Amino acid sequence: MNRTFVPWGAWWIATFVWTALLTLPINAPMFGDTEEMRNWTRLILSKGAHLSVYAAWAFITGWLQPRLKARIFLLFFLMAHAVGTEWCQWLTRETMGRHGSLRDAALDQVGILVGVIAGYRYWTAPDTR
Repeated sequence: MNRTFVPWGAWWIATFVWTALLTLPINAPMFGDTEEMRNWTRLILSKGAHLSVYAAWAFITGWLQPRLKARIFLLFFLMAHAVGTEWCQWLTRETMGRHGSLRDAALDQVGILVGVIAGYRYWTAPDTR
């Protein structure tokens, strides 16, 4: 089996799972004694997930070191995915109970930027193939 098959297979599975988590209806667990506390907890957990998952996804994408043209394409893919899933949430807000927002899309973009900065050496590495 090709050594790059397994990491890229995992990348595609993670992409599918994250897309499903962002577009399917979910009932998040409620933490806290008051409604205000539950809202703050939900806000912090969900926004933290947006930021950290996109940061990790961008870092790992660079770490996999695809060819330079593929890196650029994948960077735009990540950015489009962030906006696209929020748009899907907004379009299905009536039926799915999700609420797409520009704030989440912006947090996703910040997460991507953090991931690219953290993996700068991978993102800027010359093609070795």
